[in-house]
Amino acid sequence: MSVRRSQYLDLADQLADRWKSLAPGSPVESEHQLATEFSVNRLTAREAMRELERRLIVRRVAGSGTFTAHRLDYRLGLGDPPSFRRTVSALGHVPGVRVVDAQWISSADTRRFVVTRELTVDGLVASVAEDTFTEPIAGRIAPLVAEGGSIVDALRSVGGSPNRSGVRVSMELTDFRVARQLGFSGTAPPIWCLRSTTTDERGGPVIHRSTSWMRPDMFALSIEIGSTAGSVN
Repeated sequence: MSVRRSQYLDLADQLADRWKSLAPGSPVESEHQLATEFSVNRLTAREAMRELERRLIVRRVAGSGTFTAHRLDYRLGLGDPPSFRRTVSALGHVPGVRVVDAQWISSADTRRFVVTRELTVDGLVASVAEDTFTEPIAGRIAPLVAEGGSIVDALRSVGGSPNRSGVRVSMELTDFRVARQLGFSGTAPPIWCLRSTTTDERGGPVIHRSTSWMRPDMFALSIEIGSTAGSVN
């Protein structure tokens, strides 16, 4: 059974228009329901869904169904505290954090504490982050972040004043392990990769480094440097 290209694209266009007013994370019709409603075969409905996934309009969750994508306007600014929880909460959504792994790593000249976390938005996996802390702050902060606590709050509790001092954002292909953690069952598309450093705003060395892999159907990342008050659209 084959699918005419125009047929599934026409269906994808219709569905994109139908679902554009739905709130992020809203459930949508299944392939079977769409095939019945639009009098097309299941393959056409499936290809239309895949096209909408490529457009970052929907997200399929194994065992749960298909939902409208979030595409949260996740803005990054130098000087901001590096807080996933605060950013997502400010956008009106519910953040969640689960510690996947936490361990000390030692080398010839340094000892560091590394935490891998799974970050969620409204209960859906949104990002996988690896956070690294070096001595002397690592020993004081390790018990706090290992339990899933806020990194910003933990840094402040030990006398720090966290300040994002560097950030790099790119679209990259990720490895099989990270793709599975992010909920991709097949080949993952290019993923947002956010690398940032944190220093104490009063100066001094880097106290925190982070690498985050973020689903592109969950976030629309942007970096703000300086004032945009006088910009013209």
